[in-house]
Amino acid sequence: MIHKGQLVRWNDAKGFGFIRIEQAHDINQPANANHEVFIHVSALGLIPRRPLVGDTLFFQILTQKDGKQRAVEARIEGMGGSSTQKTLKHSQPSQHRKSVNGVLYRIAIMLVVLAIASFTYNRVFASTTNLHGATTGLAGPVSAEQDNSTGVLQRAFEQGLSNLQVQSRGVVSKVLADDNKGSRHQRFILTLPHGQTVLVAHNIDLAPRISDLNVGDSVEFYGEYEWNKRGGVVHWTHHDPQGRHIGGWLKHNGQTYQ
Repeated sequence: MIHKGQLVRWNDAKGFGFIRIEQAHDINQPANANHEVFIHVSALGLIPRRPLVGDTLFFQILTQKDGKQRAVEARIEGMGGSSTQKTLKHSQPSQHRKSVNGVLYRIAIMLVVLAIASFTYNRVFASTTNLHGATTGLAGPVSAEQDNSTGVLQRAFEQGLSNLQVQSRGVVSKVLADDNKGSRHQRFILTLPHGQTVLVAHNIDLAPRISDLNVGDSVEFYGEYEWNKRGGVVHWTHHDPQGRHIGGWLKHNGQTYQ
């Protein structure tokens, strides 16, 4: 079932928020189902801008094994045409036709998402095939895998891409104060071998803090990249206790933090 709601809370650094449902089209929902549902940025696919509080979204609701609900197959109003909104306003009385239309709509959405993902993958990764196997940049020699990921990070920043799992290495150029709003995060800025800077936000409620971190230290990382105009943010550098997200890590002075 397609639902409509308004984004009422959004954490840009962590990539998630909550939608207040305006209309419920599922007969299993209460008549006043005006509750909030969790949404992760990955449910929106590739979008040209970050979600904003106040955006109107169309989405489906997935009920997980633990009973919690989350929004999936979501889109922001005005970014994917108005076919969903028209369907909501002019739905047919036949429940059978609604069911068929819903299945066809989901298939079309999946095909579009797969086509976009394939196109993006080919553009980003084909551009790194000619990179040499090792680089002696600011952080010293890196592996061929890290070298390729550095190219991916550069392309992701240039093209405004997010939600990419990346692995690379950089040199600490600035150590920032911890972010203690919500989950606590250790923060520092890395300069990558090609000169791009990224902010690392490391969740120290779920993983150990890097002790004795100083400007000039080399740090290797594996996590999720989120774009911003200053170079981007790398987070999810830790394990996921619920097992729903790929685990990440940081390496510093021969020790792994995850």
